[in-house]
Amino acid sequence: MLSGSDDQQGAAHAARGAGRLIAGRYRLTDQLGRGGMGTVWRAHDQLLARDVAAKELHVFTQGDEDRRVWLRRAVREARVVARVPHPHVVGVHDLVEYEDRLWIVMELIDGPSLAQLIARNGPLEPTKVAELGAQLLGALDAVHAAGALHRDVKPANVLLRRDGSAVLTDFGIAVVDDGEALTNSGEFAGSVEYMAPERVNGGEVGPASDLWSLAATLVTAATGASPFRRPAHAATLHAVAYEQPNLPARLGPLLPAVEALLRKAPEERPSIPDATTALRHAAEGLAADPRSLPSATVRIAIPAGVSLADAETRTRQHVPWTDHTAPTAAPTSRYDAATAAALMRRDESRRDRRVMGLVVSSVALVFAGTGLGLFLAGVPPFERSAQADASDGKEPGSEAGISLPAGTPLPATPVVNESVVHGAEGWQRVTDTPIQSGDTVTVRFTSGQWTVDDPEMPLTGPEGYDAETDKALDFAAADCKVNDSAPFGALLGRFTEAGEGEESHIVGKQWTFEAAAGGMLELRINDGDNGCIADNSGDLSVTVTVAKGA
Repeated sequence: MLSGSDDQQGAAHAARGAGRLIAGRYRLTDQLGRGGMGTVWRAHDQLLARDVAAKELHVFTQGDEDRRVWLRRAVREARVVARVPHPHVVGVHDLVEYEDRLWIVMELIDGPSLAQLIARNGPLEPTKVAELGAQLLGALDAVHAAGALHRDVKPANVLLRRDGSAVLTDFGIAVVDDGEALTNSGEFAGSVEYMAPERVNGGEVGPASDLWSLAATLVTAATGASPFRRPAHAATLHAVAYEQPNLPARLGPLLPAVEALLRKAPEERPSIPDATTALRHAAEGLAADPRSLPSATVRIAIPAGVSLADAETRTRQHVPWTDHTAPTAAPTSRYDAATAAALMRRDESRRDRRVMGLVVSSVALVFAGTGLGLFLAGVPPFERSAQADASDGKEPGSEAGISLPAGTPLPATPVVNESVVHGAEGWQRVTDTPIQSGDTVTVRFTSGQWTVDDPEMPLTGPEGYDAETDKALDFAAADCKVNDSAPFGALLGRFTEAGEGEESHIVGKQWTFEAAAGGMLELRINDGDNGCIADNSGDLSVTVTVAKGA
């Protein structure tokens, strides 16, 4: 940590900053802000004739181990942000050392922070907050894909451009996911009231922790107060770890999304695609059905005679297996006072009821035709295998109080993962589920659009541009098309077996194949890596279902 004398020296150093020429290139003009890690200056890049933001880190490049730790943290901040080219992540231009100080030169966002805007004008409309939230989810998705966590998402670290769009900034305590901890034992790096419960409790910190912090930020933006702020620091910590958030009815259509993202257990929070969909609906004044916000990864047991597509739909919409006639619930509903009242009737017994419901549903039997099958609704299958039961002299399923005829196979357990494919990246791995020989894999498009030339070309979906639009790009086809038989913008897939590459396939809206050997699934946009994808933008959301072979 920095000592008091270090901080005083840093303040004095910053006070004489205006007019200085940094590294022979950046002329400082006025101070934009000062925080725990650095002072941010408006500066003019004399080489490229543009205004930039120059962050002067409050740590010398020479000194003891504590200084070197902070220096490594600062360098990582710059590297993490620099490799995330996203419209809602602040751009990093340069990293220079000057007068024994480290300077990070960044894109200048000529607008207030979200915290400043709230302090000046009061809470924002929930629909506007939802719009900003969807933008910031896209930023976090890009940060996580780069192998990093932000770890300090809060209103002060969200800047607003002149057009009102949000930019995520200040990765001062970001940690690259390579196992090296950059904080001292027991040190809380970040703002307590926006800190996820797993950080307070010493649990495992991951991407879901950033989503929790974002939800707390959105509540603050829409209500003017943090949902966990208490008069004392210790009370705030306790509230984050154990108490339910304060979610006023003013949140309106934003309420279901933030409530789901603020679930105490990280694994219970929804995925980024589901949360993004919910926030986009909220931006239109629609409140998401809470059932459309399940946890990020769902493991399901599929009964005989039920297709993977139907299983996936039922799981995502929480439709019981026994209800074959009821229509699926509408994904959204118009927000009104009745909806608010229903959503606000929450208490501690809700979790107990949900757990009991899962236990009961996990042992439900459904008779279909003349065959007896075991149907599990939305919970993991038996952890013990049929072989283990047999070795104990028990029939499979007897531990759950169920007796099956000898030789009756247990249902398969496909794994359904959700992922986002970025238009501005090359081949991207879309599932961590091991794929082995005999497995059936289905990739299914769910939402989103992208373009191969922003802003010149229109947005398109997974099937790519129509023939006429695609023909307009013939001049670039030879150099940029990954798959010559598919139009630009089409969703492509490949399955790499045993370390050997395979030709790309046209995924479109759906692609199903059986793996001949173990391997890795990757997806991308049909636009080449050799300088072609630099001007792309947009994302597609997909589900990947892996059904294990016999």
